[in-house]
Amino acid sequence: MKHHDTDQNACLAESISLSSRTDLFEILDNQRICELSALNTADSQLDSGFPNAAAVLRSAGVSSRRILQTGIQPLDLAAALENTLDSQNLGRFTDFHAVLLCHSHTDPAAVLHLANSLKHRTTHHCQLPEIHTFNAGCTGFLQQLQQARQLLQHSAADGRILLLNIETPESWHCAADRAFCGIVGASATATIIKKQDGRPITWLQTSHTQVPHSHHLQPGPLFHTEFTRTISFRGQTQHRCVMRMHGEAVFVHGIELMLQAVRLAHQHNTANTPVTLIPHQPSGKLLRAFTAALHAELPHISVLSNLQHSGNTISATIPELLASHPTLHQPNPHPLILAASGICMPQMHSHMSFGSAYLA
Repeated sequence: MKHHDTDQNACLAESISLSSRTDLFEILDNQRICELSALNTADSQLDSGFPNAAAVLRSAGVSSRRILQTGIQPLDLAAALENTLDSQNLGRFTDFHAVLLCHSHTDPAAVLHLANSLKHRTTHHCQLPEIHTFNAGCTGFLQQLQQARQLLQHSAADGRILLLNIETPESWHCAADRAFCGIVGASATATIIKKQDGRPITWLQTSHTQVPHSHHLQPGPLFHTEFTRTISFRGQTQHRCVMRMHGEAVFVHGIELMLQAVRLAHQHNTANTPVTLIPHQPSGKLLRAFTAALHAELPHISVLSNLQHSGNTISATIPELLASHPTLHQPNPHPLILAASGICMPQMHSHMSFGSAYLA
């Protein structure tokens, strides 16, 4: 399934991130990840834990990542985002034409519960706009962008759409799963899309594609969930539903799909000028392999990354990078490409999602 969008009447205006808020997030270093990864039970089917902190860095490409502080919930992150928007004179949630909320989880109802909680905390004197929910994983931000552009077509000239990306992957991953525990990190971002005054989004596409079983290096689904005995990121034993991954197949096809996404967007760089790429960052290994392949083909594209100090923050990766480089929102001679590939939540066993956007 493919979605194309060529309407240019949308601009990326502002992005904010809560990544520096120590009252909301706790930092896990690689020594702690090493300790957590060693908590596998004897009957676990997971790989053995990391031998030391240096091995975590080599494997994940991450030095530190965030989890929620004790007592903090996703709703608290949403409230903090609204207060930050308000303090920067960007408005409160009620000032937007619509709110697009991505909160990925093994439980597809988690984002619905968060949206309902947002509605219940708003008084009847100040009703929230419509909240559109996404349980979309790593390509969530691009899927939100696509719907935001469609909604702006039917809004007033001063219409604004708010994209919220609230990702807490520690709630749906096992801290003793070496495939994920060193990579994932929590994040909360807010991005404003409007019809004018910002970086024009001139092209955008998101797609879902099936990965044939014959292309898998070993039999098995790309991603699956299971309800099992797990370890929380605070070292507690729990029974909950967690995500599992066919690492080799996802690695190979993730790189291929990222390259395809960038190629599609780069076709709109008719002047062949230098380009800045803001990619989703699944892991250090994948990002290094992807960057090497990209530069062999398109050496004039520079790649931004904050993976080492944030980890894979799921759909919040791209807006978090945008927030850390505010000048990227302003039109300038160098275009931007946003690109992502990853899990296709509705068809996770056999499909992957990918997409890209070209910003003039």
